[in-house]
Amino acid sequence: MTIQLNYNACKEYELIEYPGLVKSTENMLNTLGGLAKVSQVLGGESKRLELRFHPDNPFNKPLCGDVGRRAGLLLSVKVRRSKRNPNKPPQFVVKILGHITKSFTFESLCDFQYLPFARDPITNTGEMRMVLDSIVPQSVVDIDYYNRTDVPVIALPTMFARSDSVHTAMFRGDFSKEDGQNETLGVLIKSNYECRDIVPFNMVDGFPTRPDPQIVKKMKVKYVSDEQLERVKKLFEECPVWTRIALLYESGVSPDKLKCITPSLAYYFSTGPWRTLYVRYGYDPRKDFNSRYYQTFDFRLRFRSGVSEFVSDRKTTIKKRHENPYEINSLVQDINYPYFDEQKLPRSRQCIMRYCDIRMPKIQEMLEKIPSPMAGAMCNERNGWLPQGFDNQVRQIVSNAVKELLKNHYRKEQILAEVDSYENEQDQYYGEDGEYDEGEYMNDENLEEILDNMQVEQEEN
Repeated sequence: MTIQLNYNACKEYELIEYPGLVKSTENMLNTLGGLAKVSQVLGGESKRLELRFHPDNPFNKPLCGDVGRRAGLLLSVKVRRSKRNPNKPPQFVVKILGHITKSFTFESLCDFQYLPFARDPITNTGEMRMVLDSIVPQSVVDIDYYNRTDVPVIALPTMFARSDSVHTAMFRGDFSKEDGQNETLGVLIKSNYECRDIVPFNMVDGFPTRPDPQIVKKMKVKYVSDEQLERVKKLFEECPVWTRIALLYESGVSPDKLKCITPSLAYYFSTGPWRTLYVRYGYDPRKDFNSRYYQTFDFRLRFRSGVSEFVSDRKTTIKKRHENPYEINSLVQDINYPYFDEQKLPRSRQCIMRYCDIRMPKIQEMLEKIPSPMAGAMCNERNGWLPQGFDNQVRQIVSNAVKELLKNHYRKEQILAEVDSYENEQDQYYGEDGEYDEGEYMNDENLEEILDNMQVEQEEN
């Protein structure tokens, strides 16, 4: 076998894996929309190649081909056989014509197809025939089409299936009951909230008062110690409502152990004023006015300038901390710290905490000044025990604190840069006698005086 490399070896081709036996190249290109359509798709990076089995049928649904990167070679193989000596082994000549870097494959599902057939009203034999010419105008000047009275009525949706991707989820039966009755289907993939009482908030139904007995068995399998259980249990005795990050911070229990412990002590709110919080079994926040301190406060940083330099999303922050802990700025709160302080930026761009976790005296005073409701009163389904618009006021106060912290940080950096530049100028200055002239330096007292003056000017403005 001989291999030859011709002058087109460096030419780049694109592969189309056509899902059919090609007998006519012209008909194959027509199903793909013609050369113009194929060239348009090949020139783009994210467009899908459409294949229509009946190009002239407007009711035909396309089969879409997805583009993917693939390495390959386009070969030309010639087999030479000797006519004089049939017993002589054939000779193979292989030529490399080019290489392939991109291909289109038709691996998605095909939508339901519809051919417009109807019974022939002329012969009245019940024979089905194609009625595409009767229901679609042949041209823009086909005026006779609008005068016809025997046009069959065919109304079809633009698509039948909403998705063309293959789902590989396996379903299983729910055998929680021994008698096997009321079995329901569920996916085989385990939920992140396994063995957790997830409760949607409402003003009518009661909340769980004790855990599922199966949770105790799971804690034994996970080797949860009595000491770890008591630590978390003590926290719920001190406060009936907790966030997950606060439980991790205060108890010191690992996340995998806490995942088994919390379902045995508390249920989880998925909606309402206490959403994403763990509530102790038997505690009803709808009947306790003090539960306003434990309502959910969802704070999100929306500043585009300044904040992105320090604060990022939680996953990125954790990744940075593992890769290089020295890159985390000291101005930002630790990612595992569940509270908010005025002296540091929030731990991530979105922080979910309780109102009691906001350690700002002004906000705590606002919570204290909320008037007590009348005896027997219930909270609001949307705002809980807080008045309407209270969350927006708190969010504005926290945003102003973050803005002020950033202003002070950048102002201090600017002044330090000016001081450093001024000192460099003084370092380069020498007197006429050749000796170093110290000049006037900015010491710490001068720096504090400048900061005070700038603060006064800002307040006057």
